[in-house]
Amino acid sequence: MTAVAYYVQEVADDPVLEALDGLVRALRANAARIDGAIARAEQIREQRATGMSYRDIESGVERPLIVELTRDNLAALVEAGSKLRRAEARALHAEGMTMEQIAELFGVTRQRVSALLRRIDD
Repeated sequence: MTAVAYYVQEVADDPVLEALDGLVRALRANAARIDGAIARAEQIREQRATGMSYRDIESGVERPLIVELTRDNLAALVEAGSKLRRAEARALHAEGMTMEQIAELFGVTRQRVSALLRRIDD
């Protein structure tokens, strides 16, 4: 088995690695959106410096707007982070950690860990 085939098999069998890969994809997509938002912010500053109103600056601008990019970044990070947190909690619990220990590690309550372990919608 090649290293790539082994890795693919390993990820398919490991929900934590699968979730980690999802987080990395989300972070990379976020980086691209961040670059776009920074470029647009610089453009808005330049336009304001010439005296343009925000109404004129934003009307006719191609989407997505900075506020949309920011919203999309937050949503992607929350979703990917949640999947990773659930997968890690399950893996740690399966390896013998108590809910209390996981809660302390994650900085949440034992009840939150219990909810992470119960959720089946990922």
